[in-house]
Amino acid sequence: MDFENIKHLQAAAQRIREGYLKIVHSTSISDLQLPSLRDDPVRGQLWVSKFTTPKPTQDTSRELLLELIDELNKNNVPYDRADSDFLKFEWIGYRHDAKKDTPEPAELSESEKFRRLEGETRSPLTILYIYGGTFALNTPSCYRRTTSFLAKATGAKVLMVHQRLAPQNPFPAALLDVFQAYLTLLAPPPHSHHAAISPSSIVLAGDSSGSCLAFGLLQILLRLKRKGKSINFHGTTIQPTVPAGIAVLSPITDLATSFPSFISNARTDIFQQPHEILPYLQPGYPTCPQWPTKPPRANLYCEPGMLAHPLASPAGSDDWTGCCPIWMGSGQEQSIDPALFIAQVAHAQGVSVTVQEYEGMPHTFFFTFRDAPQTKMVLSEWALAILRFSQGVKPVSSVSFIRAKGLVPEHRAVENLVPLTVPQVQDMMWVKSQRHKIPAHFREGRSNL
Repeated sequence: MDFENIKHLQAAAQRIREGYLKIVHSTSISDLQLPSLRDDPVRGQLWVSKFTTPKPTQDTSRELLLELIDELNKNNVPYDRADSDFLKFEWIGYRHDAKKDTPEPAELSESEKFRRLEGETRSPLTILYIYGGTFALNTPSCYRRTTSFLAKATGAKVLMVHQRLAPQNPFPAALLDVFQAYLTLLAPPPHSHHAAISPSSIVLAGDSSGSCLAFGLLQILLRLKRKGKSINFHGTTIQPTVPAGIAVLSPITDLATSFPSFISNARTDIFQQPHEILPYLQPGYPTCPQWPTKPPRANLYCEPGMLAHPLASPAGSDDWTGCCPIWMGSGQEQSIDPALFIAQVAHAQGVSVTVQEYEGMPHTFFFTFRDAPQTKMVLSEWALAILRFSQGVKPVSSVSFIRAKGLVPEHRAVENLVPLTVPQVQDMMWVKSQRHKIPAHFREGRSNL
């Protein structure tokens, strides 16, 4: 395939879209989830150390999050008030002396694996990786290849939390898990293997819907800090402090799909049009124990009105003042405008932002086209950004459109990326969210089982 040829890239995106839509139109949510819930045997040049923390008892993190959601819920949309739960984690580190098919030592305890993992790190940096999967798929096991790459490239250790999945656990369950995962780094609860880690040694990373959760986490921390709130987590008092940086790939930050790029970039991306005509709402879609929910919803992740909530769709957030440096790498995706809008607003408020948009490349192209020059470039730039953030570097803001031919960057003015204001965006999101309707066959209780 010629990765410099735009027509080739568009044809490839169309093939991916056709295959993707065929699967999602014909496969139940339960069957889609099942393959992604695996826990693969650990092999190769990585250490994996697992631990589980109990449900917090002496804790205010949940109530503080719910208070923020209520405060920003201008339209009083009902939502599921998720409870805290026990959290399962995986540490990932690079294992220098292993070969591609080397199994992990069976005789080692999880704490000993962590000790060896930490012993091989070359940096005090910790990456909190928040993985994607439309909020409905995946576990840390699915992302070991990605996180072990980051561990090797940066010398860091990487932490992932098992996010609760939708539709079983709607917003804000996964966001609460991610919030508490960050707190777990700062103040390790019982059964943790690590010592407390300073926010200045932590960088958030992620992809796709995981980026949405990562930016949501930043908004939680920023808003709590402005309010002068402290957090009690497992009996330890924590001051809300942002990490050293955030670096994400193919960010999804507008769940209402309200920005112009959701239409204008349809030829170079993989999602259906219009976005609100979702496969799992169609009459022929196979039902299962997970879907439709009871009572029924019109969206896997949340009630439709909550798609416009700034903690669910961070592109609608009005204040990024005090945020850590931001780096985003994206294809020419349908979701690029909301990412650019975050960059535009954050830059105007004094935040360092860097965006690289790769011409003709679809959503999560770095997974689909692993051998493409664009993939090699974006992964290298991603790891470099993470490393620089951990060293306290705050780059001068820049936005580049990377041409497919020669990977030549064309620089754009950060101040004029998306000609919209925050109130306009918030209104757009709300209007678009109201197009998501519960189909009649859900209300009638018809089943395709």
